[in-house]
Amino acid sequence: MQEHANVLIAAPDQELAGTVGSALREAGYACTVVSEPDEAVREAASGLYDLVLTGLGPEGGNGMAVLSAARQGDPACQVIVITSESRAEEAVDAMAAGALYYLQAPVSPAELMMFTDRALEYVQTARERDAMREELARRHEFDNIIGNSRPMQRVLAKVAQIARTNVTVLIQGETGTGKEVVARAIHYSSDRRNARFVPLNCAGLVETILESELFGHEKGAFTGATSSRVGLFEYADRGTLFLDEIGDMPPASQTKLLRVLERGEIVRVGSNEPIYVDVRLIAATHQNLRQKIEEGTFRRDLFYRLNVVTINLPPLRERQGDIPLLADAFVREFAEVHGRTVDGLTAGARKVLFRYGWPGNVRELRNCVEHMVVATTDELLGEDDLPEYMLERPGEGSEDLLGSAAGQPLEQIEKLHIARTLELVDGNRERAAELLGIGERTLYRKIEKYGLR
Repeated sequence: MQEHANVLIAAPDQELAGTVGSALREAGYACTVVSEPDEAVREAASGLYDLVLTGLGPEGGNGMAVLSAARQGDPACQVIVITSESRAEEAVDAMAAGALYYLQAPVSPAELMMFTDRALEYVQTARERDAMREELARRHEFDNIIGNSRPMQRVLAKVAQIARTNVTVLIQGETGTGKEVVARAIHYSSDRRNARFVPLNCAGLVETILESELFGHEKGAFTGATSSRVGLFEYADRGTLFLDEIGDMPPASQTKLLRVLERGEIVRVGSNEPIYVDVRLIAATHQNLRQKIEEGTFRRDLFYRLNVVTINLPPLRERQGDIPLLADAFVREFAEVHGRTVDGLTAGARKVLFRYGWPGNVRELRNCVEHMVVATTDELLGEDDLPEYMLERPGEGSEDLLGSAAGQPLEQIEKLHIARTLELVDGNRERAAELLGIGERTLYRKIEKYGLR
């Protein structure tokens, strides 16, 4: 029995309502009995009930209206119809309108409890599924993308602008910049959030396998096709299909993808029958598609179909001001995942993270922080916890910076260094002071001294 379940009994037949109510109350359910038709509809539509039992037939009043109101008030609510006379047409109508069970009176207490328990199990499953969907959407919505830097704020503004449309999106960025993270954010911030988000990496897939994955196949379409298979376009119907590394798609597959975008229909491998699909497409690549067009390896017309809205993700070296925020978020995440007590990073470790070049972008930073959390024996992550390769290779451009500073007055070098650090952290003086290894008041005085306001 599901605890704390609320049950509405809506039937003008007072004898039936009384019998059902007594049996359910005795079993521990909270029951509300309503016999007046209009009140029954209002109660059913309130969304306060997990289960509604209503009647049909000569004494059943407006049972169909109660059924409709209950399903509209809360789609997770289940309805059991009890009727004095079983009629096939009436049963079909009730089930089509959303009734879970159609029972003929009299119903024994044992039968009533069995069907009630089953119905409430459906309710619990539906509510748990909805809660999981909400949690999934919360975790992936664009508000959770970390980044206060100007480049990322521009990205987030565009995501918010286009999320609730059905426009095709092309995401461009280096490997590890978070293209799939942004694609998921678009999906879970859209009206398609309750349908599937289906990702596929096109890299390394030969033409036959890729087309079977995307469009599905019929039994006997090729050697090994022992049964029909639904493709990812059908599987993602009413949702979003994310094609990563679209630049690696074979030319023949590009032609078929273009046809889907133009007509909204697919044809399974080994079939001639078109199947309509309602899918939003988001594509991503780390390659220069315009260059691939000039090389003759990517279709120009497909590029224009994909390039309705383009989101360019900046590499981590161009948004260094976000490194402290990202690192702190990853510390919290992996401390919880691995059951470690880690309070943060030392100033020395932060400096190394900030100055490193991050050729692998956010993905590399995430892996680095996980390594540190797992490897540490302290509550603060220090330089000793960093991967060895980071200490051997402090970052791209550091030698050029030192070389360009040679022969200049120390004050000029300090001024340039402070100005560059302030720029990287988007003017956040607290963060700049921490990275420079000085107090905020000292930084403020130097800003005044060098006229860096």
